Amino acid sequence: MLVKITAAVMEKADGLVTRRLIALEEVELEGPREDEVLVRVTSCGVCGTDRGCLHGQEPYPTPGVLGHEGAGTIEAVGRLVDNVRVGDRVMMGFPFCGTCRSCRRGQQRYCIHGGALMFSGHRLDGSSPMQKADGTPLAGRFFQQSSWATHTVALARQVVKVPDGIDADLMGPLGCSITTGAGTVFNELKPRPDSSIAVFGAGNVGLAAIMAAKLSPATRIIAIDTEQSRLALARELGATDVIEHGRDTVQAVRDLTDGALDYAIEATDGSNLVSEAVESLGQLGVCAMVGGAKASASVSFNHTGVLTTGKTIKGVLGGGGTTPDFHLALMRLHADGRFPLERLVRRYPFAEINQAIDDSDAGTTIKPILMM
Repeated sequence: MLVKITAAVMEKADGLVTRRLIALEEVELEGPREDEVLVRVTSCGVCGTDRGCLHGQEPYPTPGVLGHEGAGTIEAVGRLVDNVRVGDRVMMGFPFCGTCRSCRRGQQRYCIHGGALMFSGHRLDGSSPMQKADGTPLAGRFFQQSSWATHTVALARQVVKVPDGIDADLMGPLGCSITTGAGTVFNELKPRPDSSIAVFGAGNVGLAAIMAAKLSPATRIIAIDTEQSRLALARELGATDVIEHGRDTVQAVRDLTDGALDYAIEATDGSNLVSEAVESLGQLGVCAMVGGAKASASVSFNHTGVLTTGKTIKGVLGGGGTTPDFHLALMRLHADGRFPLERLVRRYPFAEINQAIDDSDAGTTIKPILMM
């Protein structure tokens, strides 16, 4: 059974524009399969990964529908679904198969099928629930949700019920960017008491990391960015020190930490400052790579400098952790006023999606949320 919905369809760029074209269209959506849910989407974030696909930095087929920070209300469930029911308010997290080696070990972010689940635009069997009104197939399974739409079909295991009393439309970004920043601190780095942490990039991911670091035993939290307004916000959200990025950034970090920086998070949106982050570390320091970059990008560091100081360089996808446990923890921290996600957000009507994308590209909005 097909229902008519409105979705933001991405067409292939003609080579003369800086990003692929987005337009709202009436499309058709099939109902949920036995392990899926139909969600009436009420909001969805605009994430750096969406913009990476729009700019051709990350792969996604066209025509297709992006969006992977969706929130909304369950309207139908498949016959095997028992974790949510019709009427529940939910947010949609990372997709995972649930049966592979990584998933069985509780490492859902590193699902063996993660690449296909996130970027193929289809279910693992090659199908998609979306098509254009004329029957043209759509890649309608971005992160298995394609939630730049008024309705979508998602895997039941990737949705998390939003507790009563919490604004569900603020929770969509927990599906990727906010969880990425906070989870890197809570799930992966786990700062020791009286430690230091430097965050390269004070966008939505970096600021989420700073808010999480404030809740950790780290006593020195350094924010690094090129924009003074973001550095000011970083200080309000928990940074003890701020550095405007420039030629002497590494030395500035060393001066603040007496050359003993414990943790670095590279959270820039394509700048790829991993080399600087690694260089800034002290003995036995750990660098977490979480920022976006071209799929072909590489990083470099001095072999002896890493070897003799025992530094660790690790990739972190989506902040680690499990669904729904970690999402619920962040929701409850937000409800308690200890994780002020609302400070990062500006809401846009769905019809203004291109303006939201442009504002995110320009850095004038930290976290746009589309209101369907």
